[in-house]
Amino acid sequence: MITLVIGLILLALTLYRHIQTYWHIIGRVITYHLAIVALIIGSLLVIPLIPAVLTIPFQLLVQLAIVFLTAWQTYLFMTFTFLHHLPPVTRANIIVLGAGIYTEAVTPMLKARLDRAIALSRQLEKFHIIVSGGQGPDEPISEALAMQRYLIQQGIAPKQITMEDQSTNTCQNIYYSKHYLALHQQPHTIIVTSSFHILRALRLAERQQLHAFGYGAPTPHHWVSRELIRDYSGLLFQYPRVWALFTIVQVGICILNIFS
Repeated sequence: MITLVIGLILLALTLYRHIQTYWHIIGRVITYHLAIVALIIGSLLVIPLIPAVLTIPFQLLVQLAIVFLTAWQTYLFMTFTFLHHLPPVTRANIIVLGAGIYTEAVTPMLKARLDRAIALSRQLEKFHIIVSGGQGPDEPISEALAMQRYLIQQGIAPKQITMEDQSTNTCQNIYYSKHYLALHQQPHTIIVTSSFHILRALRLAERQQLHAFGYGAPTPHHWVSRELIRDYSGLLFQYPRVWALFTIVQVGICILNIFS
């Protein structure tokens, strides 16, 4: 009876801890939304108080903030989708993107990516895994080597793993991994990385003429909220021409409204 009570208490504490963690993530995301809304409201309050010509930056800021906030909802939805939906293929090369390591073992974030790739490989008829990640100045070994060792420990045959150990960022991950795709004749390519990172990785692949599917891995809770906004902002910067055109059009509209 005492053992049962202790077990129930431990279970309740564990559930409470997870609930707190999820509420913390939700709270951070809501805070991001409120900050942008406050920026919009503040700009709208300033506009009537200053000369018309000086309102152009504030009007542009309002439009940019609205687009940022609207696209953010799409980003969150797509991130969730890539986390829960398998790519519709049966044969593929799987590129696993690296993440920083502090010892010769993989970190929880990198382990989640590798576990995702392993689970994915078990759903495929044929596969080959390319682990991509070089050695940073503060890393004892390359990320690719740490990933290869982990995959072998989990039962993946060495002949089914290729190491790409030159890259130091996501763009290079894609660039150098592309060189190995032709060596392993599979009809499709799947990029596996953390869910918050997958959209930016796919955009970088697209810019390098690599058509790929994406499959997101869960992210340790303490990283989620910060990495979501960071990678979302990084994704937006992958479309400089769109933002330049948007800015020109909006400034033009503002000028026409002022002098019409």
